[in-house]
Amino acid sequence: MTHRIVPADPFEIRVSDGEIEDLKRRLQRTRFPNEPQGNEHWDYGTSLPYMEKLVETWRDDFNWREAEAKLNRFPQYRASLTDEDGEDHEIHFIYEKGTGANTVPLILTHGWPSTFREFLDVVDPLAHPEKYGRQGPAFDVVVPSLIGYGFSSIPRIPIGPAAIADLWHRLMTQVLGYDKYAAQAGDWGSFVTSRLALRHSESLLAIHLTMLPLRPHLKHPGQPPVSEEEGRWIKEMRDWWRQEEGYRSIQSTKPMALAFALMDSPAGLAGWLADKYYRLGDTDKTTTMDGMIARFPFETILTQLSIYWFTGTINSANTLYKAGPAEGSGALKPGEKVTVPTAYSEYPMDTLPITPRSWAERSYNIARWRVMEKGGHFAAMEEPELFADDVREAFAEML
Repeated sequence: MTHRIVPADPFEIRVSDGEIEDLKRRLQRTRFPNEPQGNEHWDYGTSLPYMEKLVETWRDDFNWREAEAKLNRFPQYRASLTDEDGEDHEIHFIYEKGTGANTVPLILTHGWPSTFREFLDVVDPLAHPEKYGRQGPAFDVVVPSLIGYGFSSIPRIPIGPAAIADLWHRLMTQVLGYDKYAAQAGDWGSFVTSRLALRHSESLLAIHLTMLPLRPHLKHPGQPPVSEEEGRWIKEMRDWWRQEEGYRSIQSTKPMALAFALMDSPAGLAGWLADKYYRLGDTDKTTTMDGMIARFPFETILTQLSIYWFTGTINSANTLYKAGPAEGSGALKPGEKVTVPTAYSEYPMDTLPITPRSWAERSYNIARWRVMEKGGHFAAMEEPELFADDVREAFAEML
């Protein structure tokens, strides 16, 4: 290990009573829209009956102080790091040291529309497997909030996953003192983790992903022709995005046009984000209300929403969709590939086709491949036991 260079200050989440009261007042004044006939399965977007119940629960029953206590049950810190353009960033993170002397440092990175809370239920099982009747390895678990999300600072100039990856590397090496570490992620976190593996491969022991964001340079002579299976998958993915990319189109072009509504109305914020949980989660689409609540209990989703609301970070979170493409974070250069051993676990959703392994191997050094039987895009939050076991087993095989 190297010596700690950058200090990290202990941090505790504490929202004022006034902010909580203001939220309740705003929810009380919610003005609901009409709902077109035929929206029982959210074909037009977030369901009105679901939103009425969600807003009512957020206003009358949800206890932020209890949620706050649960968020604070693990040690948290904030560290100040300067990026290559000279901007300072305050990085918020959980840091739970694992059991024993041979722990593996592991950084877990969330995506959108999530927060660090997505990993809250897997921190303890990963750090202390013996408490859950599991064998090691045990991990020193680090869960940062993405820059511009939650309790990390809002950047003056939006930054993309590659720039965040450099900050994560410095967090692990200069703040926490690790020479080598492992990484896990999905969604935007998978972009960050993939860039970590490309830019700092000498420090990455292995990575585990639940999304494969890197696109190979297909015209490079080292790439084989697209197979029939890959061709079908590409077409199915394009068809899916034609139906579902509305949110991405707005956030990647004119996020400020949306920001005023989401910052001013908690119901607006909830309606915008809830649709993505419904679409991307492994929810029962035949019983839409019950299926959504069963997969994402109100306490869980309202904690996520409340973090965005109290920190005022929804716009800075959304702008990652503009900063990421501007940075070219998903595109590989000709001949470029992740060489770090990579485990991939695909969690099923009825809205997305299964990725061909041959496609993944164009961009990653695939060392382990799993298609999970349940769970969706927010795997650590939807199926924490399954997720923690899979991550532990993956790194046990690769390290």
